[in-house]
Amino acid sequence: MGKKGKEENLIDWLSLKRVLKPGTQMDIQFDESDSPVPYVVLMTFDTPLVVCRIADGVKAPKVEEGSSPMIYMPASRDFCSFKAIVKQCAEGGAYLAISPETSAEFLRRRRSIRVKAPAGIAYRVQFEGKSNIYKGVSIQDISRGGIGLLVYAAGLIAEGTQVKIVIELPQLGERVSASGVVSHCVPYGSIPRMYRIGIRFTMISPRDKQTIAMFIDQHEKNVRSVSRLAQ
Repeated sequence: MGKKGKEENLIDWLSLKRVLKPGTQMDIQFDESDSPVPYVVLMTFDTPLVVCRIADGVKAPKVEEGSSPMIYMPASRDFCSFKAIVKQCAEGGAYLAISPETSAEFLRRRRSIRVKAPAGIAYRVQFEGKSNIYKGVSIQDISRGGIGLLVYAAGLIAEGTQVKIVIELPQLGERVSASGVVSHCVPYGSIPRMYRIGIRFTMISPRDKQTIAMFIDQHEKNVRSVSRLAQ
C-alpha cells in the first residue's frame, strides 16, 4: 500500500521530457551548501539526456563532469525534483548535458494550499516606487502561489503594484525570494488604515517554490501533531 503511494508520486522520463521544452527554466543545486543556479533547457533526448545552458545574466559555477546535482523544475501538474549526473560540461559550466539518476518526484500535487504564517518568520517587502507606502506590515498566510499581508498604510495600495519579497523560514533554515503583484487590497475590519493585501507571485524559482511547499508540509504535520496531543 505504501509502495503504491510512493509510485504514484513519481513521474517517468517520457512524461518529464514533454515538460522539458526548450526555454523551460530549471534550478540546479550542485552542493547542499550552495544556492541553486538557474539553467534553461535547450533540447532533450530519449536516452534520457537534457542539454541546458546557464540563464542570462548568471555567472556559471564551477562544474565537474560526473558530479550529481539536484534538479528542481516545474512539471505538468505541479513541480518536481530529481537527482542527476553531469555527463558533459562545456565553456566552464555554461552548457551542460545531464541525465536523470532517479525518477522525478512530486513533492505535492494539490495546487492551492495556504497556511497561517507562524511566528518566527522574518521578511522584507518592497513595493515598487513606493518606499514609504506603509508604516507596518505582517505576513498573515503563505502558499506556493503568493502571500497574504496585513498592512498599515495611508491608503489603498493599487492592484497591479509590483512587489519584491524576501522570506526567511527559520524552521527550514532557508530564504525564499520572489517578485509579485498586488492582486487585491481591502480594508481590514474596523481598524483605520489597516488593509488586507493579497500578493500573487509572478516570478519565483522552482527551488524556492518547492521550499515553500516543504514549509507548508512541515507546518501541517506540526498542526496535526498538536491536535492529536490535545485530544
